[in-house]
Amino acid sequence: MAYQVLENDGAFLSFHISGQYNLADQEAMQALAAHVIGIYQHVSILALIDHFDGWEPNANWDDYGFMQAHGDDVKKMAIVADEQWKEQAFLFVGKGFRETEIEFFPLSALTKAQQWVRSV
Repeated sequence: MAYQVLENDGAFLSFHISGQYNLADQEAMQALAAHVIGIYQHVSILALIDHFDGWEPNANWDDYGFMQAHGDDVKKMAIVADEQWKEQAFLFVGKGFRETEIEFFPLSALTKAQQWVRSV
């Protein structure tokens, strides 16, 4: 498992992602987000990514179903990671292809990211 839930507080989820991220991780995180959306109608997400080895090669990656069903229910997403992952992370989460406000923060700006993602 490459992810850990750091916080599940109302309509806010925070994840720590490290190692190699795989399809099972994605499916588990999406299931939790869908559950929160079912309760609160929306969710804001912070992803803290460090000691990251990238995405597992897998022909079955498919975020389209989740984005189609819930993409606009994710109100804000903060990605906190090393600068080298910025563009790939934006591609992975579909920045520009959904209504979600998505911002990137360097690891040194974790507190700023937490404040931003929780602001209205």
